[in-house]
Amino acid sequence: MKYHPITDSIKLIPGQLAMLNTAEFAQVYPSLHLYLEQLEDSGINAKQDLQMLLQFLTNVIGSSIGTQNRFRNEAERFMLFCWNEKQISLKDVGVDEIREYIDWIWSPPKRLIADTTIASRFKAKAKTDVRLVNNNWRPFVLRQSKADRKNQALITANKNEKPKNIYQLNQTSLQNSYASLNVFIKELTEQEYLTRNPVLLVKKSCKYLVKGSVYKAPHTIDDDIWQLFIDTLTTAADENPNYERHRFLVLSLKVLFLRISELAKRDFRTPVFGHFSQDLSGEGWVLNVIGKGKKERLVTVPDGFIDNVLTRYRQFLGLTPLPQIDENMPIMPSKKTGEALHQDSLNNMVEEAFDLVIKQLVKQGKTQQAQSISGASSHWLRHTGATQALGEITETMLAEELGHASVKTTVEIYVAPAHRDRIKAGTTRKL
Repeated sequence: MKYHPITDSIKLIPGQLAMLNTAEFAQVYPSLHLYLEQLEDSGINAKQDLQMLLQFLTNVIGSSIGTQNRFRNEAERFMLFCWNEKQISLKDVGVDEIREYIDWIWSPPKRLIADTTIASRFKAKAKTDVRLVNNNWRPFVLRQSKADRKNQALITANKNEKPKNIYQLNQTSLQNSYASLNVFIKELTEQEYLTRNPVLLVKKSCKYLVKGSVYKAPHTIDDDIWQLFIDTLTTAADENPNYERHRFLVLSLKVLFLRISELAKRDFRTPVFGHFSQDLSGEGWVLNVIGKGKKERLVTVPDGFIDNVLTRYRQFLGLTPLPQIDENMPIMPSKKTGEALHQDSLNNMVEEAFDLVIKQLVKQGKTQQAQSISGASSHWLRHTGATQALGEITETMLAEELGHASVKTTVEIYVAPAHRDRIKAGTTRKL
């Protein structure tokens, strides 16, 4: 196997590093051991390269699984390129190799592209510690957008296969590749494994990167479709109580301008009903939230939300209509265990809610509207609530509700006065 995976799952990487230079490694990773031996015989310092990569992933990268995977994927792919395409060790990387690597990932060989996401590089051999290579793994994956997947599954029912020749690296992925590679190579230079970092130099002259940026309005749901959300989820919950969680979650994200992580269980915070409270002013209710950067804020809770969403949801959970002081019941508890749900579970609930609405739109013959939200995510709900609130509260108040450090951020995202003024002026330009 020419392109053999070289890193195991994120949780197993520390153990892989610990046994790399021991006799145990050949027993646990027999095919990887043979692969590295063959590279060593060809003059490539493969084991030392791999050791640097595993140390980087273990000691440098943070605890976020998404971040770890992004760095792991890029660094591993770059190392395989060096070994297989250039027949060199990481020690010999220079400007030319970085530039050729970017060419390579921009248009990779079709044989190295998987049609579907292959999560595991290795699989466990039954009743042993042996890790067997997953022969279906590939360095690249042809991923469909969420909109395409929903369009095929729920709207057009088009089951066409995804041809590999449509694989294309987008600008965001290219920027991420440069960023990840830069951090990895920088670490190698700091460890004196490399003498210099050529990544930024190559990036400046990259023929694929598009410079500059244009204003992109936040994704929102129009008023008619949002009303359909309320009606559809309410009907679903009336008919099947299992959808009460979906209804509460979607309405909370939209009405309270929340990020989905702010209702999920995290290492440092479990959202509980005790975080709802009456403000000391006596004017209304607030929700205590920990947002990005562990920044605390108070979100105002409308009376309509209290009356039509919160009390109904708490009744479904068998609780008193209103939260009590210091109540430690999770806001989003698991149906099976009662423990607070993690973000993945909440994301799945939001996806199920969107699917219900898409199916309803298709049933009503509103295919275009269904397609307009086929790529939607939970963050669309926050954007929708914020956009609608602009006509009701000041920009400063909205910035505080959203947890933005500066009102300038809120204005640039939701108002974009410079963009709108330019568009308005452009309409009157003479022929």
